[in-house]
Amino acid sequence: MSISKYAAAGNYKTLLFNAFSDLFSDNADARGEGSVFDLVNPEILDALVIYPESIKNDGRIEQMIADMNKANVPVISIDRRIAGCYCLMFNYTDTFEDIVRHVVEDHACRRVNFIAGIKDNPFSDERMECYKKVLRENDIEIEEERIGYGDFWDLPTVRVMEDFFSSELPFPEAIVCANDLMAITACQVLRGRGYNVPDDVIVTGFDGMELEKYVSPRLTTAAPDCDFLGAAVVKIIDGIMAGDNVEKLWDVPYLMRYSESCGCQPVDAEQVGEKIVNVYRLMKHSYGHEVHMFSYLSKTIDCRSLEDMGKIMSSYSDYFSWCCVNSDFLSPQRDKDRYHGSFPSKMKVIMHCEDAHFVPCQPEFETHELLPDLGNVLESFPFLMFTPLHFQDEVMGYVVSAINVDNFVFENTRRFISNTSQIFENFKNRKSLERANAELAEMHIRDPLTGIFNRRGFYKNASKLIRRCDRSGDKLLVFSVDMDGLKIINDTYGHNEGDKAIKAVANALNRCFGETGVCSRFGGDEFVAIAPANGDTQVSPDRMSAAIDDCLREYNSRSRAPYKVMISCGTSVMDVCRTDKLDDHIKLADTDMYRKKREHHGTAF
Repeated sequence: MSISKYAAAGNYKTLLFNAFSDLFSDNADARGEGSVFDLVNPEILDALVIYPESIKNDGRIEQMIADMNKANVPVISIDRRIAGCYCLMFNYTDTFEDIVRHVVEDHACRRVNFIAGIKDNPFSDERMECYKKVLRENDIEIEEERIGYGDFWDLPTVRVMEDFFSSELPFPEAIVCANDLMAITACQVLRGRGYNVPDDVIVTGFDGMELEKYVSPRLTTAAPDCDFLGAAVVKIIDGIMAGDNVEKLWDVPYLMRYSESCGCQPVDAEQVGEKIVNVYRLMKHSYGHEVHMFSYLSKTIDCRSLEDMGKIMSSYSDYFSWCCVNSDFLSPQRDKDRYHGSFPSKMKVIMHCEDAHFVPCQPEFETHELLPDLGNVLESFPFLMFTPLHFQDEVMGYVVSAINVDNFVFENTRRFISNTSQIFENFKNRKSLERANAELAEMHIRDPLTGIFNRRGFYKNASKLIRRCDRSGDKLLVFSVDMDGLKIINDTYGHNEGDKAIKAVANALNRCFGETGVCSRFGGDEFVAIAPANGDTQVSPDRMSAAIDDCLREYNSRSRAPYKVMISCGTSVMDVCRTDKLDDHIKLADTDMYRKKREHHGTAF
């Protein structure tokens, strides 16, 4: 937020590519989250600011830096020294040493316990060395039983505190913690044992975490100078843009905050009450947003299309936002056949929300552009956050949020993104199931050899065509088609050749009747087809029969088979406005077909 504030003041635009997990674990979910960094496009950036300690995946970091170096885009690394990058390093050491000195020298504590972070972690080891250095300089014996490893987390800190209580050493006058969360946990354990902080024991933290605002007593701690950081980042970019020789390494100071947990400020009972009210308000707001999200989930259950989904999303997104979905998101191809590991070359916007109002969406755009007309978007919204939509490692798209640093509620956006990912996965699965059911239904109404309708499919679709003819006043042409000489083909050349001949007839019928009529294989060498007779000479019994013969004549000329595929075709005309029955006309067409077969004694040879 500090960087974006100073960037806006310098007329820069900020694009934040955000993952909700730290990518430390090499699992499917982390790979899906990490896809957002594939969106980082060097062609539109003046500089890249990267947080290696938040993106705990060195492969991702190295790839992004390599891409930037190739495009001559400068990279600014926060809190890690990386060769070739401009590095802003937090000055933990001096400030943490000041905290330990404050406890030992200002408060005259001699029995000082220390809760470190992770063993052999450089940040933890650095703070451990500060602790030991101050104790040595003040002639205080370093007792290993007064040191424990809380792993920067709460549960390990509880175990360390239990070890302190069970120790035979005199109880400490102060407990110095390597971060705020461990200090908050230590205060809770002490309170549970009947100890008062700071009257009985001084406790200090480090890092200035957000949760510390709501605890009592407030911690004596230190926090990074975020204003300095934001200003320094913009100053570096300004210098690079101006062609100046900019320093590669910058120190970011931590600011000491003397407070209640060491006794430098009295515990304010009124503030405790205000904190409870503030926490209650936050909880109530969070609960309200959860209810809002439950409604969002329920409303999307009945969505039949992505467009429907986009309209509902616009009612539940809290900010000016866009939802971009992979162009092949609902592809009928199996996921493993189309899966590209990240984003395809094209995306489509299914939701554009402005103050909870749906804006008609634009067509597909190139993924590397990030948004359609990104330049104009940035004129109105100088800070955009990109977050991925994914289910495990299958990437579905991303959401773009226009952020106002004064009223942005990060947790709400996180909840919205998580729900949207689940909604999209459910929607995709539902569509896949619908396709599977439709394919299964087709299998019951299609002839497996020829692909045209079977008897069941014929009657199902014939009823629809009859209703259309009834409305239009058209009559219905009914055709009975029988192959000539199929048995001879089978007996002489084998059933494979017989199957080819059957498919040739089916293809001819499909070419002649496919668009306007219904054609089917009733079984063996028997076929039935119907089509509306609308008075056009192109759709008459003679013309349709001739068209079928033409198709078969063309096939025979191409096939080079030692036989010819030939048919006998009978017809009948059904007046659907009367009480005529389709089966009666099929029988009439059959009678006509057998009459013609006897007349020309059709043969395949």
